[in-house]
Formats: sequence, C-alpha cells, structure tokens
Amino acid sequence: MQRKKFWVGIIVLAVLSTLALAQERPQEPGSAPTVEEILRSYVEDFRADPAAAEAMTFGVRVSGEGGGEWHVVVAGKKEGAAAADVSLRSGLPAEPCAFYTLDLETLRRIDRGELNALTAMGRARESDPTPMDIDFMPGFQPTPDFIVRFFPFTFHFFTRGFPEVVPFGREHSRVVHGGNIVIFYYQEGLRSGWAQLEKGQHVNADPRDQVNEFPSMFIVIRGRAVGKIGGKEGTLQAGEMILVPAGVSHEFWNPYDEPAEVILVMFGAGA
Repeated sequence: MQRKKFWVGIIVLAVLSTLALAQERPQEPGSAPTVEEILRSYVEDFRADPAAAEAMTFGVRVSGEGGGEWHVVVAGKKEGAAAADVSLRSGLPAEPCAFYTLDLETLRRIDRGELNALTAMGRARESDPTPMDIDFMPGFQPTPDFIVRFFPFTFHFFTRGFPEVVPFGREHSRVVHGGNIVIFYYQEGLRSGWAQLEKGQHVNADPRDQVNEFPSMFIVIRGRAVGKIGGKEGTLQAGEMILVPAGVSHEFWNPYDEPAEVILVMFGAGA
C-alpha cells in the first residue's frame, strides 16, 4: 500500500510540474497573430460598420520584426448590399494617402483590447511621441476637415463589434497631460474620455496646456483632487461636476492616497 501511494504521489508531482512548465513556456514563434491576420480581422469586422459607407483609402506601416506595409480600401456600400466593400492589400497604395504608424506590440495590444487606437494616439502637444500616429505619403494634401473625419473613422475601424465598447481603467490607459488617460471618442465638436490621477500626478502642470478654446466638463466619479480653475483653488470630489469655460486656465493634482477618477467631456467649436 505504501509503495502504491508513493507512485501515485510521483505521478501527481509529474503532472503538476508539466502544467507549471506549460504555463511558464513562452509562446512558440508564429503562435501570435501576424500583422496581416490582425488587419484582416479588422477589415472583416468593418464591412458591417455604418462608418464603412464612406469611401476611404489609408495605409498602415508597422515597424520592427514581423511588420511591413499594407493599405485598406473602403469602397463604400452599394445600394442593396448586405455589407460594405472593404479590402486589405499589401504595400502602400500608388495614390498618396494618410497612413497609421505603429509597432507590432502596439498593434497586438490594440488587437487584444488592452489599448484602444485613440488612446494610443493621444498627446498633449503635437511634438509628443505616441505609440500610434498618422503620417502622410509624399504628395498627399489633407483637406481642412481631414482630422475631423479621421479621428471618428479611426475609432470605428479599430473598434470591433456592435455596439462598440471601449474598456477603461488604469490598465487601458496612457499618461497624457500628466494623468492616466483613456480616450473614448472624438468627432467634430466633441472629445470624451476617462482620466485617473494617482497620488502625486498633476494634470496640466505646464501652463502651455492649461487653456482650451472650448468648454470642458470634469465629472468626478471616484476619490478627490485639488483643482485650480481661473486662478481659484479648491477640492473636487466624487459626485461633483466641474465646468471650465472656454479660455479659462485649469490644472488638477492629487495629494491624496486614493486615486481620483474623472469622466471628461469637451465640446463646442474647436473641440
């Protein structure tokens, strides 16, 4: 009986060791989706998106090992068709266009839902580096409303499913303007997102970032922070909404142990 128990114990230990090694073993090369597979999955999903009704051609340049260049042609939706005509093609197109630039790890994070594309592109100033950006092929002349059209298009193309869902929280954020930020949605006259200030973080510490040409609403949903709006300092706490008019300076910081969380809504002309 003792010998039988001994061998049962050895077998159990062997199984547990095998499982542990399997969990620790890195993914075999090629097991993660390729750039083309990821982009094709977005193309397939986008065919059913109402935003695909508008014709658009754009490129994607993914840097690093396993990267490359592709372009997507959105030919719009024909009358009576069940889905829009959207195709993925190798290389950048002959006709100059705008294209996204990012590395493979950023694309995979977006693909896994860890980071949305607009958050990956978020910046305080034009010179700030971002994991994902927009560039232009030589000869491409963007129209005055290009960015106004391209940001909502980016949201719809890189957000799968319907209804479109954007997860938010610290694990989905980037540090922008001095706080942890998740961008929800941009379109002409509207910018929206979620922000978290951990202890010691300071949003808009640089005076160059403190004034917007449009109104902003800060809806505090958790914790508290200190704000200075138009030179007047006070504490903001959960359950309060603060309205900052256009042209008024504003900055926020958190001296407290608990993180403060805020929903951001910026609106009006220029937003």
